[in-house]
Amino acid sequence: MTPTRKVRRGFTLVSMIVAIILLAVGLSSLASANASTIKLQTLAQNRTNAIAIGRAYLEQVRTRDPWLVETESAVRLGAEGTPEADGPYVRTMTVTVTRQNLVKIDVKVDYPRAQTPVLLTTLLFRGNGLSGAQ
Repeated sequence: MTPTRKVRRGFTLVSMIVAIILLAVGLSSLASANASTIKLQTLAQNRTNAIAIGRAYLEQVRTRDPWLVETESAVRLGAEGTPEADGPYVRTMTVTVTRQNLVKIDVKVDYPRAQTPVLLTTLLFRGNGLSGAQ
C-alpha cells in the first residue's frame, strides 16, 4: 500500500500577503484620488464665489455716477459678498483714467488657496460733463 498524498486546497501564505499588498495599494490610491478631488472641488467653488463677488460688485459700480468712481482699498468679504472682518475673500478696486471721458475699472478678488486672484475689468464712459451732465 502506498501512502496517499494530501492535496492542499486554498491559498498559501505568500498569495495572501500578495493579495493584501495589492488591496492596500489600490485603497491608498483611491484615498489619494478622493482627497485630490475634494481639494480641487473646494478650489473651484472658492473661485466661483470670487467671480460672483467680482461681477456683482462691478455691476454695482456701473450704476454709480461715473465721475465719482474712485480707487478703493481692500475689503474683506464673506462668501456671499458681504463685508466681514475675518472674511476669506479680499476685494480691491482700481480705477484708471484711460482718456478724458473713459475709465478702466479693475476689480480683483483674492480667495482661499488661490495662486492667482480673479481679475475682472470693465470700461466706464463718463460722458461730456461732470456728474452725468451730457
